[in-house]
Amino acid sequence: MERTVPAVSLDAVSSSVYGTQIAQRIQYVVTQVMNTNAGAPVAEVSRILTHRLRGMGVNPSTRAVQQLAEIIARLPKSG
Repeated sequence: MERTVPAVSLDAVSSSVYGTQIAQRIQYVVTQVMNTNAGAPVAEVSRILTHRLRGMGVNPSTRAVQQLAEIIARLPKSG
């Protein structure tokens, strides 16, 4: 089954060249985590998202990570 990246608005972030880089990093990490951890518990997805985003130089807010984690956790597990 083909998966699509959850709809996340990055308009506020991507209004500058620097912001565009951050938006691309977020999109990249969300796609990775979605493919490897879909259907996992929200706390686990949240921890992984935070770790990987910080590894990419992005310091995400707790609320933003929680929202993304909830979306990814609701996706069906890959088989």
